[in-house]
Amino acid sequence: ASCLIYLYHLGWVWYNQQKTLEKLNQIEVFVFILVWILFLLSLMFQRNALQAISPATMEVLMRVLADCDSWEDGDPEEVGRKVELTLKCLTEVVHILLTSSSDQRQVETSTLLENYFKLLNSDHSALPNQRRSRQWESRFIALQIKMLNTITAMLDCTDRPVLQAIFLNSNCFEHLIRLLQNCKGQLDCLAVSTIKALTAVMNKSPAAKEVFKERIGYTHMFEVLKSLGQPPLELLKELMNMAVEGDHTSVGILGISNVQPLLLLIQWLPELESHDLQIFISDWLKRICCINRQSRTTCVNANMGIHIIETLGSHSSLHRTCAENLIALHGSLGSQSVSSEEIRQLLRLLRVDESEYIHPYTTPVTRAILTMARKQSLESALQYFNLSHSMAGISVPSIQKWPGSAFSFNAWFCLDQDQLTLGNANKGGKRKQLYSFFTGSGMGFEAFITHSGMLVVAVCTKREYAAVMLPDHSFCDSLWHNITIVHMPGKRPFGQSFVYIYDNGQQKVSAPLRFPAMNEPFISCCIGSAGQRTTTPPPSQIPDPPFSSPIIPHRTSFGGILSSASWGGTLEKSKLITKLISAGTQDSEWGCPTSLEGQLGSVIIFYEGLQPPQVKALYLAGEHVQSYCLNLACKNSICLDLSTNCLHGRLTGNKVVNWDIKVKSRLERNLIATFILIVKHFIQRHPINQDNLIHSHGVATLGALLQKVPSALMDVNVLMAIQLLIEQVSLEKNMQLLQQMYQYLLFDFRIWNRGDFPFRIGHIQYLSTIIKDSRRVFRKKYGVQFLLDTLRIYYGYDVLDGSFNVLFILPPSNNLILLYLFLQRCEEELLQLLTNILNYVMCKGLEKSDNNTWIERGQVFSALTKPGISSELLRPSDEIKLILLQKMLEWAVMENRESNTNPVTAENALRLILIIQDFLQSEGLVNSNMWTEKVHQRSFAKCLLYFVLSHLYYFPQVCAMASAKLNTLLQTKVIENQDEACYILGKLEHVLSQSIKEQTEIYSFLIPLIRTLVSKIYELLFMNLHLPSLPFTNGSSSFFEDFQEYCSSNEWQVYIEKYIVPYMKQYETLTFYGGHENMALYWKDCYEALMVNMHKRDREGGESKLKFQEFFVEPFNRKARQENLRYNNMLKQLSSQQLVTLRRWKAIQLYLTSERGPWAERKQNPVHWKLANVENYSRMRLKLVPNYNFRTHEDASALRDNLGEFQWLDSLLLEVVKQVKVSNMEEDKLDLPEEDITARVNIDEKEEQDQKEKLVLSEDCELITIIDVIPGRLEITTQHIYFYDCSIEKEDGVGFDFKWPHSQIREIHLRRYNLRRSALEIFHVDQSNYFLNFKKEVRNKVYSRLLSLHSPNSYGTRSPQELFKASGLTQKWVNREITNFDYLIQINTMAGRTYNDLAQYPVFPWILQDYTSEELDLNNPSVFRDLSKPIGVVNDKNAKAMREKYENFEDPMGTIDKFHYGTHYSNSAGVMHYLIRTEPFTTLHIQLQSGRFDCADRQFHSIPATWQALMDNPYDVKELIPEFFYFPEFLENQNQFNLGCLQVSKDVVNDVILPKWAKSAEDFIYKHRKALESEYVSAHLHEWIDLIFGYKQRGPAAVEALNVFYYCSYEGAVDLDALTDEKERKALEGMINNFGQTLEPHPPRLSAEEAVQKQAKTDTSTLNLFQHLSELKSFFIEGISDGIPLIKAIVPKNQSRSFMSQGSPELLITVSMNYVVGTHGWLPYDRNISNYFTFIKDQTRSMNGPFAPGLEITSKLFIVSHDAKLLFSAGHWDNSIQVMSLTKGKTISHNIRHMDIVTCLATDYCGIHLISGSRDTTCMIWQIIQQGGVPVGLASKPFQILYGHTDEVLSVGISTELDMAVSGSRDGTVIIHTIQKGQYMRTLRPPCESSLLLTVPNLAISWEGHIVIYSSTEEKTNLKSALHLFSVNGKYLGSQVLTEQISDLCITGEHIITGSLQGFLIVEISLKKSMNPLAMRMPIHCVCVTKEYSHILVGLEDGKLIVVGVGKPAEMRSGQLSRKLWGSSKRLSQISAGETEYNTQDSK
Repeated sequence: ASCLIYLYHLGWVWYNQQKTLEKLNQIEVFVFILVWILFLLSLMFQRNALQAISPATMEVLMRVLADCDSWEDGDPEEVGRKVELTLKCLTEVVHILLTSSSDQRQVETSTLLENYFKLLNSDHSALPNQRRSRQWESRFIALQIKMLNTITAMLDCTDRPVLQAIFLNSNCFEHLIRLLQNCKGQLDCLAVSTIKALTAVMNKSPAAKEVFKERIGYTHMFEVLKSLGQPPLELLKELMNMAVEGDHTSVGILGISNVQPLLLLIQWLPELESHDLQIFISDWLKRICCINRQSRTTCVNANMGIHIIETLGSHSSLHRTCAENLIALHGSLGSQSVSSEEIRQLLRLLRVDESEYIHPYTTPVTRAILTMARKQSLESALQYFNLSHSMAGISVPSIQKWPGSAFSFNAWFCLDQDQLTLGNANKGGKRKQLYSFFTGSGMGFEAFITHSGMLVVAVCTKREYAAVMLPDHSFCDSLWHNITIVHMPGKRPFGQSFVYIYDNGQQKVSAPLRFPAMNEPFISCCIGSAGQRTTTPPPSQIPDPPFSSPIIPHRTSFGGILSSASWGGTLEKSKLITKLISAGTQDSEWGCPTSLEGQLGSVIIFYEGLQPPQVKALYLAGEHVQSYCLNLACKNSICLDLSTNCLHGRLTGNKVVNWDIKVKSRLERNLIATFILIVKHFIQRHPINQDNLIHSHGVATLGALLQKVPSALMDVNVLMAIQLLIEQVSLEKNMQLLQQMYQYLLFDFRIWNRGDFPFRIGHIQYLSTIIKDSRRVFRKKYGVQFLLDTLRIYYGYDVLDGSFNVLFILPPSNNLILLYLFLQRCEEELLQLLTNILNYVMCKGLEKSDNNTWIERGQVFSALTKPGISSELLRPSDEIKLILLQKMLEWAVMENRESNTNPVTAENALRLILIIQDFLQSEGLVNSNMWTEKVHQRSFAKCLLYFVLSHLYYFPQVCAMASAKLNTLLQTKVIENQDEACYILGKLEHVLSQSIKEQTEIYSFLIPLIRTLVSKIYELLFMNLHLPSLPFTNGSSSFFEDFQEYCSSNEWQVYIEKYIVPYMKQYETLTFYGGHENMALYWKDCYEALMVNMHKRDREGGESKLKFQEFFVEPFNRKARQENLRYNNMLKQLSSQQLVTLRRWKAIQLYLTSERGPWAERKQNPVHWKLANVENYSRMRLKLVPNYNFRTHEDASALRDNLGEFQWLDSLLLEVVKQVKVSNMEEDKLDLPEEDITARVNIDEKEEQDQKEKLVLSEDCELITIIDVIPGRLEITTQHIYFYDCSIEKEDGVGFDFKWPHSQIREIHLRRYNLRRSALEIFHVDQSNYFLNFKKEVRNKVYSRLLSLHSPNSYGTRSPQELFKASGLTQKWVNREITNFDYLIQINTMAGRTYNDLAQYPVFPWILQDYTSEELDLNNPSVFRDLSKPIGVVNDKNAKAMREKYENFEDPMGTIDKFHYGTHYSNSAGVMHYLIRTEPFTTLHIQLQSGRFDCADRQFHSIPATWQALMDNPYDVKELIPEFFYFPEFLENQNQFNLGCLQVSKDVVNDVILPKWAKSAEDFIYKHRKALESEYVSAHLHEWIDLIFGYKQRGPAAVEALNVFYYCSYEGAVDLDALTDEKERKALEGMINNFGQTLEPHPPRLSAEEAVQKQAKTDTSTLNLFQHLSELKSFFIEGISDGIPLIKAIVPKNQSRSFMSQGSPELLITVSMNYVVGTHGWLPYDRNISNYFTFIKDQTRSMNGPFAPGLEITSKLFIVSHDAKLLFSAGHWDNSIQVMSLTKGKTISHNIRHMDIVTCLATDYCGIHLISGSRDTTCMIWQIIQQGGVPVGLASKPFQILYGHTDEVLSVGISTELDMAVSGSRDGTVIIHTIQKGQYMRTLRPPCESSLLLTVPNLAISWEGHIVIYSSTEEKTNLKSALHLFSVNGKYLGSQVLTEQISDLCITGEHIITGSLQGFLIVEISLKKSMNPLAMRMPIHCVCVTKEYSHILVGLEDGKLIVVGVGKPAEMRSGQLSRKLWGSSKRLSQISAGETEYNTQDSK
């Protein structure tokens, strides 16, 4: 070594000398030798090597590398060896420097690496040419690759993390990326090596990965790689290697270490030109990412799903296989966990512009969603702890004393197979800890999973370590398991302790195990963590265990262990599952402890032993409540103990939340079946999804859509999918959903009658199967009637008629043939049917055999031979007779067989034979067709056969058959009569001789018969004597020829003539001719009987016909009509249901395709609007809703006639009104009958006695709306009012049906409709109202019944005047307790004016006359109109003309009274005139104008012009409508109607021209409203009221005031019933004033000062703080929540008060940050105390906790019911909304519907609805259950579920009266929905200058629907926030940038109250500060205004309650604090009147 060092130093001296002479070529060899010497030194001794590693030597090494490309050309291998040696030397140098200390090193590693990277990135192209070799470029690239590979070798060392840190400090990432940027051209191998080097630097170093992400970023690396051009396969593989930090093919062992390169590859896929590369990479991505649960989790956490969807967006660049791989990958990841945004984007990906075009991804995406929905494991937790890291786990605080006597542990966990330890021996492995509890001395107990997946439960004492195993059961199977371990001590002293192990609720092991000592504190308590480590003693110190047995895979019978067996027997069995070793050796035996290395779900530990039923219940509960069964809630790495023990643990690891869509799939071949399976899996074991499916009418929609599916797609797969769906619902036992499945899917034949035959028959078979199983269930709804209707609709007459329709499609010739065949078939069937009936009647109906019976039978044949009958028959009568005879023959044969010797049967047979014989004799000789086979087959009588013999020759076709039959008969018959024998022989001989003579074949038929006959009569006729030459008949083979020859012999001829013929004729005469005569007589008798009976039947027929008509025809027709009516109603109902479903689907489509829907159209169509019929509490109709049936009315614009004349109402015909004028006016006043009064008084008692709902009244009526009259039926029950829409066409398919409880009815008013007193208007507490018209006599009955059930007003005062007086409104207005607007609208309501009837629309005054000034000065009286004069004479010039007109008017007929004005101040035409730009009034205006717009000049186009026209024209006396004071939209032409041009100026009529002082429509409304509420109008409004509603309507006062109108405009002036013309009635209707005459002037209003003075004099009045904002003072109350932030303080507004409790304190509810709820006493006034309020501290109680970890506890989480009885709370860890009874102090309900934490709540003003927002991005509207008008809880299911947000919902607001639900989200948007239908309305986007994402933490809704939105944007340095104001219709009105962070806000009227965390309380008007902020000096957590507007309650960080009110000092009275507080027993010391003022500094 010394020699080497000496040589080394000499060499360097020489080298430096030569280097100066630049004799490089001479020293190359020597330098190489020096490098070798250095390499050897480094390998030998570190100390020597450190001496050799100097700056000079490092310079030489770098020089060697730098000059490698400039060396002379030589052997390339030699050059390569030199480079490799140098790089190896450098590697060793780095390793040596890494292990040395700083004082030993001459060179720092960082310096070396810096020079190394400089060389790596040096530009050798800049070298002079003489220094380059010819291959310099290729050599340098090869050098760079080797240098990059050397980086990997350098990092392969023992102290890798240190070296990685040095590399990072050397800016290695920047150097490598720069090198990558220079890899242009064909340098793929260099890029691959660079990626390898990057991988090596980041390998197993999370810090290095984070540094790379921050300094470089994968996006930049991707851009660099893309700039290199199309990548080679090796580069892509290397990126996958980077992801797994090794060979990507070994991903199963390595796992994913860096997911970013995979995301980069996904992003790169569309830009790869090679489809093969796309397919290769996508296939490997699928393998890598889906290899196991951990890989999927890693990818999911990196949002790989979003990246995949973005890549799929470039589908035109992706190969189909690649795209399918990516979609399948997304499906697999989604089965692990998927967000709603991913699902939304995945569905939106399928959106195409053309509706007919189907996206190519549709099928794979559907299957991917099915994959997500398919349950891949038996159980799966939705929330779990990811304890994959070896250092992960949960540590629990020390347990000083175990609280119980036993130990039970229950947990859900999932473990993947450990690939790295497969095949390893048991010894030296690791044990995955489930739990461990150890004392300081090392004793305790634990449970763990071995490397093979076996569960072990162990107890460690000082000397022993005893373990119980669960053999043959591996838990490393990637499935979720529920394990319960119960360890119980012996029940007696020294008794045996046992451990019980349960898997998924089933006991698997019961074994003896020593119970641990519980007397010491457990200081090391861990769950899923490595926990207690033990030190293993040397082997020599390990004692031998008492017994030890190896783990034997054997299935043990645990029944024996549990039985009362001896210890010995138990010991033998327990040896198989128990193991005992010495304490301290467990690491050697079982492996080192590590974390669970898996996923841990819910964990519960009990200090008592669980029994098997309890274990089973825990397992079953886990299956259903997995979504909230995380008993260790996690907050900032703190695991919260949800029991009262508060043993909160610390988590090392990750909490994972999965989304719940998991479930199994099969029928993926059919897309429709796949979709149905998705539905099945979504509802499987998911009651919430089932309810949502019912609520959204999903089943009906699915059925309707299936009817539209092409029949080609409807196959057996669809049927099987439906079957699986229904079976699943049946298993779920959801009967409501199951009934819907039956109704809309299974029993809807419109779905099933379109497919092929197997599909249809399969459906029928399935139906029969399920009906057979439960007939009783299906009989009622799907019984015989349903099946008959189904046959009639789908398989009945229409189907048969269709076959006829086919005939007309074919050619004419084919038509005739087909028609003939069809008719022929029908005739044959008919003939057979009728002849069967006749035969049955003749044979069975007449059983006797006498003459009379046969005469009755014969009448049938006589009827067939009746003259003229042939032309009426389908067949010839002979043919019908023949058929009848054949059937009768068959009957006779059958009867004879069955009854052997019955004389009746024999007689009947004989008579039948005679008839057949006569028939054949008379008809058969003429028609040979009569001789049929059946006649011969059934001929059993010899006489009939004999008769046949005589005619055989004439009918040769039956000769053979007849001969055979006769032959058979002769063989069995004995012939004893010679005459008979002669007859047979003679007849046969005659035929025989003829056949021989003519040589026919008949002879051959007869020879067998002759032989038989001769043998029978041979001796009888003495043939042996007369015919000696007769051939022998027996045995002769030649008889045929012999007998033929013999027949011509003389012997035979003589014999026949002489002996046979005479006897034959004699027999024939006696036998047949007499019978023929008898038959003739028989037929004669039959015919006569027929005629007699026919006459008799004709006579009786008339009577029978009448009876038949009465008893059969009419009932049948009646039933037929009923059946047709039922059938048609059923069809109509089916059609209506289909229409309703399709309209609902259309509504769903509107949301799906809206801008926030998952199927959003890329280009949104413009939305048009119409006025909704909802109104706020001031009766303002403010809201516009989408008009989906919008029309532009271009046709009405085209028909516009600018020259037409408009006819006003003064053109009424005088003759008409003369006829209907009446003299006396009658008030519309109702006098209730006595019994109704009694019923009303006693109704409460009845309801208490009988809680069941009963029908009280049912009447037909009409629902009147502005647009239409809807026929319907009103039903009143003891609990509700129902209206059923009976119209055929229903809006939105639902119609106007409504249902309201009596407790929700606020007012009922008698109304007129069409001038008849026949209507009622019902007002509800939520401001909805319904105008119902009845028959005139029915209205009062309905009204009285309603009053008997619910009396909103005193029943004694029912006229408008009396009702108005009773209401007290006038006094409230006089005292300035209500506004001018509210008073006017209430007067209109009392007067019968309503928004529901244009003829009786509310009327408001013109209040201004200045419409031309630039500014409006409301302090100047000259700008106001004179309210004491009618509008027609406001201009003094018109007054004289009107007075003269009145005085000079004279009706010659004396009918019409004098009047000033022929028109009226309010009519329907005037209303439509003003509202022409707003639908539905636009349509109504066009209808009034006969289908056209009125000409532009007459339209309402300018407010100044309209006023001027009123001033110039005294005959135009239109007053205003309420919309002029609240509805700016009616002044704008938002729907862009074509309203024409003005004639003179040619200006286009568009928006209404406003006064100059109005900058916008909103500004006009604001200032106009201010003018209405101004002092001048307040002082003079009563004068106008006198004119319109008061004493100046009629009489002398009206005449004096010039206020007399045309007489028809006064109530009672005309009798409408006398008018028959509807147009005339309508014309009169708009002029009627229904209010009636008031006799005294209206009182004036107090001035503002007078009102304050009057208010100050009363004890119980409070000052409105908003009217005294400059005089506010603050007082504080302590002791409520000292030191704990006060997050809620509210005085509920509708606290019920009895008479006795008047004046007693109300409740003030507080909630603190520690969940303590206080119910305190509150009085907003106290004249004895200077600060105007009284506070009484009361009891407090704690809520159930804890709340969700990590959730900020704010006032948004708590809502108090308006009666102060209930507290609704959100934010709970189990995603619930809890309802707490404040009176009982306990939780009364627990509503869990959201899938994530509920983050905010809000309730409406009327207390009907509650809205909740959640992290699951949805909002839910809940109905608050009312009993007797008192809220008692929350409905179990949400009323509506609102979608649209893409992130957590942070704030919500709701206004039931405006049908509006508003929600703000972390996604920066505010969405408005309707409440009643859940319909999406619009999205509000607060303006934001920053590019950062906006959030909406808070919002509020005003009474007028204005929406105040608080938005915030987090930037790196500060938080920017702002307030934004939007109108009810979404118009942006302004913003205000804030310097504070708002914690709470509320809105009261036009005032916005905000509290900030900086401690400022601010009151603003329309975002304009109206007062200086009050500085509270502490962060504000809540603000609330009391119901009287007297105080603002402010909750502070330190727990103080600040009460802000008007701080005027009050007079102190004697006896201070001496007044008794009603209903309070508190001592005075408990009463805090807040004398302590809270010092606030005004913030300037």
